[in-house]
Amino acid sequence: MKLIENLKAHTLQSLLRLPRFAKRRIAGKPIRIDGLELDLDMQLLVKLSNLEPPIRPSLDPKQLQASRNAFNASTRVVASKIVKMKTQDILVGQGQPKMPARLYSPDQHIDAMLFFLHGGGWVHGNLDTHDNLCRHLARVTGAKVLSVEYQKAPENPWPTAVEDAMRAYEDVVSRLPEFGLNAPFIAVGGDSAGGKLATVLARQLSHTDIQQPQAQLLIYPSADSPRQGGSRTLFADGFLLTGESIRIYQNCYIPAQQDHSHPDISPLYADDIHKLPPAIVVTAGFDPLRDEGRDYAKKLEQAGVKVKWIEYPGMVHGFANILCSASALHSVEDMAGALRGLMMERSN
Repeated sequence: MKLIENLKAHTLQSLLRLPRFAKRRIAGKPIRIDGLELDLDMQLLVKLSNLEPPIRPSLDPKQLQASRNAFNASTRVVASKIVKMKTQDILVGQGQPKMPARLYSPDQHIDAMLFFLHGGGWVHGNLDTHDNLCRHLARVTGAKVLSVEYQKAPENPWPTAVEDAMRAYEDVVSRLPEFGLNAPFIAVGGDSAGGKLATVLARQLSHTDIQQPQAQLLIYPSADSPRQGGSRTLFADGFLLTGESIRIYQNCYIPAQQDHSHPDISPLYADDIHKLPPAIVVTAGFDPLRDEGRDYAKKLEQAGVKVKWIEYPGMVHGFANILCSASALHSVEDMAGALRGLMMERSN
C-alpha cells in the first residue's frame, strides 16, 4: 500500500513539474464554468482522481473504515514535502474523553495561536491528514498552531464535534503558559467541516466569559446544510467533493429528524453573530460549497463583523491540502498571510 502511495505521489508531482504547455496537453481543453476557469494543476488532479472510485463515507462499518483509509492515503499523496518544525502531541479537553492534539511551534514564533479544527465531513480526517497544512499555516503566520482531533460521526453524530470543540478550547486557553504563550492573540480556524465548527465555536464563545478569540480563519466552510442549487448543482460532480458525498456526510453527521437549519449545523441561519471576531473567509471557485461560503461572508459583514473574503477562482474544494501544487500552496500562503496581518495589527 505504501509503495502504491509513493508511486502515485511521484507521478503526480512529476506531472505538476512539467512545463505549462505539456500539462495543458495532458489535462485537455480549459474547463470554464460560471465565468471561471479551473486552475491547470487542479484540472490535472481532477482528471487523475476521476480514474479511481470516489472516496465516500458510509454508515456501514466496513465500508466506513475503508473510506477513512482511502481518505488518509489520498491526503498523503498530495501533501508534498513536509515542512520541518517542532511539534508536540498532547491531549486536550475539559472532562472526558480527552482528544489528541498537535502543537506546531515555528522557530521564530510570535505570541499568537491558531486553534485549528480539521475538515473531512465530520467523518474523515485526523491530525495527520492536515499535518502539512498546519505546518505551513504556522510557518507563514509565525503563530503556534494547535490542531485538535475531535470525535467523528457516524459513531459520534452532531452535536458531539461541536461540544468537543468547546471542551478543547476551554482546556487550551487555561493552559496557555504550558504552550509557551503569555497573552496571545488567539484565532480559531478550520477547513470545510472544521471551518463550520470554528465559526460555531466563536459564536458560542461570544455568549460566555471564556477568553474570546480575536480572529477566525474559515477555509471553504460548510455553512448551509439544506442548500440546493447554485454552486451545489454547478459542481455536483467531477470536482473532488461531489453532491452525493455531501449528502452522505450529512446523513452520517446529522441525526435523523434533526432540523438542518439549526445554527450550530448551518451558521448561515444564526442571528447572533454581531459579536464575532474579524473573519477571513476563503472560498474556492469550483467548490459545491462556494456560494454558502460567499453568503456567510456577506452575512458577517452585514452584522458589522470585519470580514476579508478571499476567493481563489480556479481552486477546488480541499485545495488547502493539495500542497504538491504550486498554485494551491500559493493560495495557502496568501490566506495565512492575511491571518498574520490581523495578528500583527494587534501588536502595532
